[in-house]
Amino acid sequence: MPMESHYFPGQQTDERVLYIVEPHIYALYTGLAKIYLLSLAIFLSFLFLTSVMKGLPFIGLFLGSLIAVFGTWASVLMFKKSRAYITDRRIVRFEAATPFATNSRALNWDDAVKIKTFPRNALWKMLMIGTVVVHAGSTYVHTHEQTRENVYTNDDLDLEHVYYYKDLGNYLDKILYLFKHKPEDIAQMKPFVPKPAGQRY
Repeated sequence: MPMESHYFPGQQTDERVLYIVEPHIYALYTGLAKIYLLSLAIFLSFLFLTSVMKGLPFIGLFLGSLIAVFGTWASVLMFKKSRAYITDRRIVRFEAATPFATNSRALNWDDAVKIKTFPRNALWKMLMIGTVVVHAGSTYVHTHEQTRENVYTNDDLDLEHVYYYKDLGNYLDKILYLFKHKPEDIAQMKPFVPKPAGQRY
């Protein structure tokens, strides 16, 4: 589907979407596995206490099943709501805090200074899944105390569980360079395609 057909809340007039970052499906599987392990642990804990009360295994089964069902529903819903939009003007990230609330953050290219990428561990690195961090410029805020100390605020924007995270980092580096030095060339940028080099266009 062409990027031009995608729209997100707050999108500006003539703002062009270059790529939609969605968490890799393995991130969802990992979260679900933790929920199911917790449910199993609760059931087994109640099962071992059978000598105290005969009905405890049924209570454990009920609680474990309830956590598994609700956890699956919440995780899938939050996974679907979490995504980021890379445009020719900025990066806008929507992150589900709960199944009912989604937080949004935006960072204009004019405020970005550099891009950083890294995997969580060796396994994620092998799967080419990692984190992309867009570093914002340093901001200092004067306090009202007598010492007049400066408080550093970190406005970096991070994208987690990104497939082809290194390639996306290089792509964002190119956008950042063009925005700073050749802004007229951004209009010629092609959308990012998460495929091996040589198979993208």
